[in-house]
Amino acid sequence: MGIVIIDTDILIDLLRDKEYAVSKIRYLEKDEELATTDINAFELYFGAYNSRDKASNIASTKGLLKTLTLLHSKEDSMETAGRIFAERRAKGKMIEIRDLLIASIALHNGCKLLTNNRGHFEGIEGLILQD
Repeated sequence: MGIVIIDTDILIDLLRDKEYAVSKIRYLEKDEELATTDINAFELYFGAYNSRDKASNIASTKGLLKTLTLLHSKEDSMETAGRIFAERRAKGKMIEIRDLLIASIALHNGCKLLTNNRGHFEGIEGLILQD
């Protein structure tokens, strides 16, 4: 059994009860531990607080996050993020900071990453994207 980090785009689709996301998660939870990161939690809460129906969306976010293992940023993952960012910047291959932080947390916890935004994470050595 491994750990799969669920990216924000998939989490949002779960909150919206989209069939592909629900069935993918049901399939994965049979054999994998499902997790997300503190960065993804931030993105969900930002969206909830920025929405028209704040109270309902905040409650839904809290409920969803309670069902997942929450992985946190640590010094070693932040060092990795800094190294990767510097290397990519030198090559002119920039990456969005939040995506980089999510990837570095996945790398340091030996997790796969489930996302529809595969292009955001391609080229990060050692990162395994879940199908």
